[in-house]
Amino acid sequence: MMTTRQFASAPVTLLVSDAPAPPPCLPARRPPRRLDAGSVTAALARTATRQWLPPAPEERQPPRRAAEFHLVELYQPYDSTVLRTALRAVEPGAGPDVLWEREAAGPDELDGVLAELGRSLTHGPRVRAVLVGRPGAAPRLFVGIAAGPPARPLGVLEELRSALSHPPAPATVPTSALQRELLRDTTGRADRGGRHVEQLSWTWHGPLDTDRFTAAWQSVFDHELVLRAAFDWTEDAHDDPWIVLHDRAVPEVTLHPSDAPGWEELLDADRRRGFDLRRPALLRATLVDTDPSDEGPVTRVLLTYHHAMLDGWSVRLLLQSFYRAYLTGGTLPGGERRPDLRDHARWLGAQDTTPARQFWSTRPAATVVAPAGPVADGRGSGRARRRLTPYEAVRLRGWAAAWGAGESSALQAAWALLLYRAAQEPDPRVAPRAVRVGFAVTLSGRGIPLDGVDRLPGALRTPLPLTVRVHPSTTVPQLLAALRDGVLDVSSYEWVSPGQAHRWNGTPPGRRPQSLVVLEHLPLAPHHPRLDTDLAAHGIHVDTPTPAGTFTSYPITLTAHYDATGGLVLTTVHDRALLADRDATELLSQSAHLLRSFPDLPSGLATTELLRATLAGHPTPHPGGPSGTAPSEPTEPLETVHLDVLRRATRPGAGWVLLLPPPDTPDSRFPATARTWSGPQALAVLRPLRDDAPPAAYRPLLAPLLESRVPVALVATAGTGLIACEIARLGPSATTPLVVLATAETDLASLAAVLART
Repeated sequence: MMTTRQFASAPVTLLVSDAPAPPPCLPARRPPRRLDAGSVTAALARTATRQWLPPAPEERQPPRRAAEFHLVELYQPYDSTVLRTALRAVEPGAGPDVLWEREAAGPDELDGVLAELGRSLTHGPRVRAVLVGRPGAAPRLFVGIAAGPPARPLGVLEELRSALSHPPAPATVPTSALQRELLRDTTGRADRGGRHVEQLSWTWHGPLDTDRFTAAWQSVFDHELVLRAAFDWTEDAHDDPWIVLHDRAVPEVTLHPSDAPGWEELLDADRRRGFDLRRPALLRATLVDTDPSDEGPVTRVLLTYHHAMLDGWSVRLLLQSFYRAYLTGGTLPGGERRPDLRDHARWLGAQDTTPARQFWSTRPAATVVAPAGPVADGRGSGRARRRLTPYEAVRLRGWAAAWGAGESSALQAAWALLLYRAAQEPDPRVAPRAVRVGFAVTLSGRGIPLDGVDRLPGALRTPLPLTVRVHPSTTVPQLLAALRDGVLDVSSYEWVSPGQAHRWNGTPPGRRPQSLVVLEHLPLAPHHPRLDTDLAAHGIHVDTPTPAGTFTSYPITLTAHYDATGGLVLTTVHDRALLADRDATELLSQSAHLLRSFPDLPSGLATTELLRATLAGHPTPHPGGPSGTAPSEPTEPLETVHLDVLRRATRPGAGWVLLLPPPDTPDSRFPATARTWSGPQALAVLRPLRDDAPPAAYRPLLAPLLESRVPVALVATAGTGLIACEIARLGPSATTPLVVLATAETDLASLAAVLART
């Protein structure tokens, strides 16, 4: 059955076929099934095209030519990226508007959309499609084909059928180690809403054209590959996720009226909404109208993005491009930005990790990391904010510079002193002791030798562990120097992920940093020199964007950034399940108090004297417990098992052979026997440091090996077979190590031959 309908608003012929719907076009990475368009083709061949000549509106104007085209509705939904690619294959010269997306609430509005489609085909491409959305229903897909010889619509339809049946494989890019860790943390938590989601907000003074605003962001999306990228992964734990590069993505721009809910409620709801990481456009914009001021209209702008694809540096680069596009009518000149995430992925893939492994394996572990404990009924994230005035910020920066450091080192020194203070005994009669504190610091990721990396938007900012020894006699200048030098050492490997650093360092989970200290990294030129002037010429003034603070995988994150007046704003974001609100607020207040006090302190003041002079009378927060109580004991036991590497692997991915000797085996036996090892695997000894070491004590050493997904064999001799089997059960089923039972007379050459056959 088919029907032909003449639109009242335009001369078009609509073909509606109620033939069985063709099978769906599967995602491009899977082999698609062919689209059966026979019924549509046959119906189209039997359809007569009507001509309609509208009257001339004025006698002086020549009459317009008849506008006619063939219109086919496809009843099966298709992925917009696959559909757009197929349309471009049919019409190679078509631009980004080959596929429209429109809204139509009723038949009259649908007539208008289809009439607009017909007019666009009069002197435009020979094919164009439109996705028409309807309230409460799935969108309808119409394909318009320019009128021509009778065989032309059939040929175009056949080409479209072929393109939809054989879509090209999407371009993909491997994910970085940092992105894989962020994805695991985001998708592996029940309360993942809002985790690793950042927000930037500012005020827009002056007129704001929402259509121009949306068009400008669409132009930026068309020029920036990172905004058209999304993640994909399989359920197989052995397969790493990858990045899929789409041809087009549409920005989400939402407008709220002035009577919308409160700003903080809107921020919280938008943050908890999160993102669908399998779909492109991991950045969205929200506009909120406010009451106009004496100078004109005022709009609050909110940008929300996900750290697995973008960081703060990147979003500020994209903002520069957006402002240029807005000033030029919504169109950004030039081509795509390079370098892009493909260039960064190639650079990462070419790096030799051996020097980084050696560096991190020699880093001393921290003894104090502010261990967090569960808080009863704690849910969600909490936020608090303090501010140093511009005068206080300038004094702090000048004081730190006088000691050869920056304000980031001063911020880290204040945090290290608070961790040191929390580790001391509350009894004043007990002498203070030296401790090595540890926390994570962020590096921009743009100190790598990749040309143009400072102009590259992507997920490059990385948090890496930093430790420093604080002695009761340590002075603040000495602490500043130690932190500065530590960050410089770590920055040589700022392309490394925190998970890699912990595995190479052998740090058990209980000794890893429980806090993150961030000083916002900004591009050297956050604005083009003329942008502010050009915006002012249009009656527009924009404030400096303010970050809201990210809910990360750390129990508490301390972030610092400069506001538009030069004040230093300190923000803490903490996990309420691991840290009480009052403790997080107290840590923030004391950090701000120390930063204000540093410039006035004598340079030779020791740590204990400094804390007594500045924080006397202030409670000592202990994360995870009530304020003023002693810190909880570490949840991880002290080291009871040691990994002694005898021979390195001869090739990557060869795996490990771990010997489990009886407790009474002399240490002198293994160096001599290692000379006879002929296998490609790395050879090591798992040596218990005490006789009663439980199987769980082997987990911190075994887990990094199993996470690397290389084969692991546990070789047990008389007396260690049972514990070898129990150790093997600690790993996931997909990476269970092989257990080999050997006798005391078995030599390593025979063992290598046996493993070579397995």
